[in-house]
Amino acid sequence: MSKTSRSWTDGLLFRQELVVLSGVILFFVGLLFVSPVLRIVAFLLSGSLFAYVIVSRWRPRPKEQSAGDGHKASVTLHEQEAEMKRRVFDDLQPTNRKFRVESVEDPTKKSTAMAAKRGQIAAVAEYEFQPSDFFDVNEDVFVREGGPKSEFGFLMKKVLTVVKEVHFAHSVAFFWVNKDKNQAVLESFVSDSDKFMTHRRRELGSDVISQVALSGQPRILNQVNAAGQLEMLGYYEAVEPVKTFVAVPIFYTKLAAIPHEPVAVLTIDCIDEDAYGPETLSSLGQFTKLISALIRSYTDKYDLLLDSEVLRSISRMREQLKIEFSLHNIVRTLAEETSRLVAWDYVSIVLFDENRKSWVVQFVLNRINDAYVTATQEIDPHQSLVGGVIQSGVPRIIDSIAGIELPRFYKAERVDSKGACMILPIISSSRCYGVLAVESKDAKTYSEPEVKLLEKLVETTAVGLEILNLTDVVNNFVLMDETTGVATRSYFVSRVQEEVHRANDFRSDLTLVMLSIDSMNEHLHRYGKEGFDFVLQNIGRMIKSSVRPYDLVGRYDFNRFAALLVSTEAKEAHLWTEKLRKNIASNIINVDQKSFSVTVSIGVCGAVSETSDIELLENASQTLRKAVEAGGNVVRVF
Repeated sequence: MSKTSRSWTDGLLFRQELVVLSGVILFFVGLLFVSPVLRIVAFLLSGSLFAYVIVSRWRPRPKEQSAGDGHKASVTLHEQEAEMKRRVFDDLQPTNRKFRVESVEDPTKKSTAMAAKRGQIAAVAEYEFQPSDFFDVNEDVFVREGGPKSEFGFLMKKVLTVVKEVHFAHSVAFFWVNKDKNQAVLESFVSDSDKFMTHRRRELGSDVISQVALSGQPRILNQVNAAGQLEMLGYYEAVEPVKTFVAVPIFYTKLAAIPHEPVAVLTIDCIDEDAYGPETLSSLGQFTKLISALIRSYTDKYDLLLDSEVLRSISRMREQLKIEFSLHNIVRTLAEETSRLVAWDYVSIVLFDENRKSWVVQFVLNRINDAYVTATQEIDPHQSLVGGVIQSGVPRIIDSIAGIELPRFYKAERVDSKGACMILPIISSSRCYGVLAVESKDAKTYSEPEVKLLEKLVETTAVGLEILNLTDVVNNFVLMDETTGVATRSYFVSRVQEEVHRANDFRSDLTLVMLSIDSMNEHLHRYGKEGFDFVLQNIGRMIKSSVRPYDLVGRYDFNRFAALLVSTEAKEAHLWTEKLRKNIASNIINVDQKSFSVTVSIGVCGAVSETSDIELLENASQTLRKAVEAGGNVVRVF
């Protein structure tokens, strides 16, 4: 028992011995107190100190703690082993990997000197494979909405990242070469620099990239001079610590022959001097072959996509013409589908106007609504770019309007843009109907493939215009519209011309009223063309029943009626049209056991002194357009 007590006492730490000594002193001090309360407090404190020592003595201590001063050498040895393990682990581990560090004992070494080496360290990689190690879970890998171009850009980013890692590069970039426009266009890059160029297009010049693009020969710069770096490389906005540079050409062709002109240039640079050599060119040659294969694959895919886009555009055009086969709908659909296929800031369509006997701008799309030509504007067919294409019948691409002396449409036009322009003639087998003009504020925007793309749309438009023209020729011999029972457009326009001359000669009043059915597309979709024809018949009958026998009602186009009120002022016509509008809105129409009503928008225009028939028709059309823009079911007076 004495040995047990001694061993237990020897096992105490210095701190625990001080606590025991404090407990003993408190116990004897408590015996000296006269007050029972103080004595009990002293005994309780003393007991608490003894209990603390007993509990802490039997609590298991960490293995790395020493038992006393006699074990200091062992503690030092453990610390040295841990430090050695930590250093070897840090030096050997690759990034983003988990390791298990094992100590391998050598049983043949028993001496103290060799004991320090018995913890041989083997870093065994325990790599936990994840699906992301073999599959890119980034949503951009699908790029479903972007199409082949986005897919190619995504894959090029991956290829450039691999090139950068393999060659320890500072920056890697891929430039398209466009010799027709004398440009190098940045497609993608991976760089450690925040000073890489932000603009995509650059002119081919004397820099190394341009030299490779023009010659088709690779170039290596073993030492890049910092003073001329910006001019030599051209893709940094400020000087970078780049010492070595390599540029290699990328070739592509659909033919079996070996191409001689590069379509792109791959560049890499490094911050170390003389970092690349012939072995680098050999390695990059394999990457350029891979990129060429990607270009071939995505070129074919992109061509198929463009063909499918054109087919969809032609299909949409035909669907729209089934709904409303009119001149306005034909040119509007052509302009809208053109805007889907090519870059644009302005789209305009010029056709010949039989009534005015001149070439007129029929439709305009203006992206930002700045100064440009407007619809109904006559053009100069002899001294303008558009007139030149009408006369020659040959498409024309203009890289920059700034260097052209001729105006686009007419001499006094007000257009600030000096970018690129593409003009295509609208030609059928028998005649030229006009031109389609597309313009961008950026120079060198259009190319021959885009011309061929739009020519397919233009051919469909020319066929539609030819059918419309033949229909007009037939209608010239017909006085009454077959569907509605009112006068045809050609007959109505000829009568307008006669009545305007009569009103001017005899100083009499004359008013033209134009009317269109609101929400036409909605009615067509809901009731079909036959149902909408029934609606037109009802509206035509109501208009005819409300005019005088010597007034004239005609069908101006698919969705518009026109009424010519003889010897009637605009104020009187306004009262008449308000009554007509209310009667039409309250009329119930039954189609296929469905009851509904329609509303109309009306424009009223009175003929003033010396007004021409063309001005009267245009003013009435403009007034009707304002009524439609006001929300419909309203009358507007010019």
